[in-house]
Amino acid sequence: MDKALLLNQISVIIYWVCFGLYSIYWFIGFTRWKIRFPVLLGTVVLQIAVITIRGLSISYFPLTNKFESFHAFATATFIILLIFSRAESHIYRMSLFGIGYAFFVAAALFKMSLSFAPPLMITIWYALHVPLSFFCYALWVSSATAAIARYFVKGNKKPYDVIIDSGFRYGLAAFSISMIFGGLWGYVAWGSYFLWDAKVVWSVIIWFFYATCLHLDYWPEAKKLKPPFAIAGFFVLMMTYVGTSFVIGSTHSFR
Repeated sequence: MDKALLLNQISVIIYWVCFGLYSIYWFIGFTRWKIRFPVLLGTVVLQIAVITIRGLSISYFPLTNKFESFHAFATATFIILLIFSRAESHIYRMSLFGIGYAFFVAAALFKMSLSFAPPLMITIWYALHVPLSFFCYALWVSSATAAIARYFVKGNKKPYDVIIDSGFRYGLAAFSISMIFGGLWGYVAWGSYFLWDAKVVWSVIIWFFYATCLHLDYWPEAKKLKPPFAIAGFFVLMMTYVGTSFVIGSTHSFR
C-alpha cells in the first residue's frame, strides 16, 4: 500500500475516534468533574495528530482542502476553549465547544482524501498566514460566546468582559500579523499585495470591525456596546471565512 494512502487512512481513523470523544464531552462538559479537562486536552492532542499525519502524507502543511480547513478551524477553537476552560459559565464553555463541534462534524461532509498543494500554496507565507488566521477566528468566536454568556449571568460580569477584551485584543494583533503574511503570500502567488477578491476585501472589513471594537474603550458611553459588537462580529466572521470560501467563491477558496 502507498505510504501516503496508509497515513491518510490512519488520520481518518483518528478523526473518528475524536468524533466519539467530543460527542462524549457533550455529557461531561456541563459538569464540574475533573475528568472534563483531560478528556478535552487528550482529544485536542489527537486532532493535532491528525493534522501532523496528513502533513507527513503530503510533505507540506495540510490545509489544502475543505475537510482540512474545517478541521483546522475546529482545532483552533478547541485550543482556545482549553485556555479558558476554567471559566465558570457552562453557557460560555459549551457555546464555544458547540461551534467547534459543529465545524468538526461539518468537516466530515467533505472528502477526506489527500490534496497535494498547488504551486501557489508552496510558500512559507501561506503556512504562516492561514493557521494564524484560524486562531484569530477562534479568539473572536470566544468573544462572541462570552458576550452571549454575559447576558445570562447575574452578578459579576467582569470575567466575561475580560474574555471579550482578550479576544478583541489578541485576535486583532494576530490578524494584523496574519494580513502581512497574507500580503506577502499574495505577492509571491499572484504578483500583488492586494486583490479585489471577496476574501481579501472581507478580511479588510473584519480588520476594521475589530479595530473599532477595541476603540470602544476610548468612548465611555460606547463601552456597553462591546458585548453586542462581539456577537455581531461572529456573523462578520462567518461571512469572511465561510461565505467567501464556500458560498461566494474566491481565489482563496479551498478545493
